[in-house]
Amino acid sequence: MTTRSEDPLNSPTPVTAGAVSFRSAGWTPRLVLSLISLVCLVESAAFVNIATNTALPRIIGHFNTTQGGWLVTVSALAGAASSPLFGKLADLYGKRRMILISLVVAGLGEILAAAAPAFWVMIVGHVLLGALTALLFLCYSLIRDVYPKKLVPFAASVSVTGMGLLLVGAPFLIGVLIDDFGFRSVYVFNLAWLAVTGVVLVLTTPETSVRRPARMDVLGVLLLAGGVTLILLPVSRGADWGWGSARVIGLLISGAVVLAVYALASLRTQEPVLNLRVLFRRPVLFGVLGGGMGNSLALVLTTLLALLAMTPRKLGGTYGLGFSATHYALVTVPFTLASVVAGIAVGVLVRRVGPRLLMYLGLGLLTAGSLVLVSAHDTLGKILVACTIAGLGSGAAIASMPNLVIAGTSESEQGAMSSAGGLSSGLIGAVMTTTVFAIMTPTAKSPAPGLLIYGDSGISTALLAVAGVAFVTLLFGVIFLRSRDGGSAEKQGLAPVEGTALAV
Repeated sequence: MTTRSEDPLNSPTPVTAGAVSFRSAGWTPRLVLSLISLVCLVESAAFVNIATNTALPRIIGHFNTTQGGWLVTVSALAGAASSPLFGKLADLYGKRRMILISLVVAGLGEILAAAAPAFWVMIVGHVLLGALTALLFLCYSLIRDVYPKKLVPFAASVSVTGMGLLLVGAPFLIGVLIDDFGFRSVYVFNLAWLAVTGVVLVLTTPETSVRRPARMDVLGVLLLAGGVTLILLPVSRGADWGWGSARVIGLLISGAVVLAVYALASLRTQEPVLNLRVLFRRPVLFGVLGGGMGNSLALVLTTLLALLAMTPRKLGGTYGLGFSATHYALVTVPFTLASVVAGIAVGVLVRRVGPRLLMYLGLGLLTAGSLVLVSAHDTLGKILVACTIAGLGSGAAIASMPNLVIAGTSESEQGAMSSAGGLSSGLIGAVMTTTVFAIMTPTAKSPAPGLLIYGDSGISTALLAVAGVAFVTLLFGVIFLRSRDGGSAEKQGLAPVEGTALAV
């Protein structure tokens, strides 16, 4: 193994006295505020997604458009395509700096969305809001670099799952903002949230000293972003365009070709924007796949839970609780709290049992929770049991991801490789969301104009597909990505020795 002292590319910039004292401290008021600020920044990414989905009917009515779905689509596209770029720039210029830059970009998006005089301006604003995706991996990557070594596993796990704790009240807050002040108010609120937490971050958290000097892989950025966009675009719009249409097929083939060209080019590039050799290390690949599944399947499940909870029983027939949007929080709160509890548990247990076993557990619980929903979703009690199990699984999978990535990479590789998690979540989320609606659409009926009800068989089959994908990911990890030493190296590698990483 090579240490950074032997490799000039891995040599960090000088460490400041403040960073040294921060790195060597235990839990202090400053460190607690630092972690809170990072968690709150990750919150902002989740908040704007929930707010946009909730405000969508108002936005569509205000601008008199039938293209409201593009607000969600363009944010996902921009986030997935830009994640590797933010990760690479973080390795070059510092993670805290890139967090602050992402806040500035997203802040501009919030301003455009809040003041948009036309729908196309709102679209541009949501493209810029895609920069918030970078917070999902830059925050825990910064934790790895500057937090005390013994606190890294816990803080990293809480940073990606602790966000749910604050979002318990988000549906109620969003409802009040929209009802009393209009849909634009949610963007103003999130802008203020970003500004305050960004200032706290600057005052409490030092910049990482880790740098990886290299030329920017401009061609790689263009190829990777272009390939991902070409694939996600038809996946997200395939139902409207027709899955067999020349446009969809042509874009999918073009995206695959562009990504294949990137793969060949990256293997010949000394410093690619997304290093495939590092990505295919077993702990890294399993972390990226498992964490991507935890993030994306949680989104899909909550979408399906909304259908189960908010559809009136007289229209759903064998399902439907007839809840209002406010009462729907009775379902989302247990799911969210279970995810938070699982994240904290992973942070406490990860050094004892290793992140791999906890990822296995998370994927297994996701499978079990989805299967319970398949067979029992006609009463609130049954739904609460299922969503609690699934929430625990999602939280465990998401919280295990940063620890597996940390275990499989050196400090200088962290930014670029952590971004692969955002890319994975975007791709899997777009594919799974489109897939479940494609499954449900043939069973849909319209009892009244503007009202669409999905059949129980369609929802059950979609839930079965979610369970199947989670289980296949678990099997893939156990059979093909299992640790050669039983995971002991991963436990020791939760905060790798300077400049080292676990072998493939």
